[in-house]
Amino acid sequence: MNIVIHCQPSLLETIQEKGYNYEEHVQEIDVILPYTKEVEDVNNKYVDEADFCTHYGINYNQVNCIELI
Repeated sequence: MNIVIHCQPSLLETIQEKGYNYEEHVQEIDVILPYTKEVEDVNNKYVDEADFCTHYGINYNQVNCIELI
């Protein structure tokens, strides 16, 4: 299981600097975080998606959506 953060291409440099796994698409970048115990703990700590993204250094204003797949 993974959490996928769909975000704007303008975040590509930040995502690469942080070393996150990602996929590039025409209109967005998909950051792929394996749903590990650490990610689950962060997910449970932050009720708000913006806080979740901030924890990972991703600007929430450039996020299209977040999904669990």
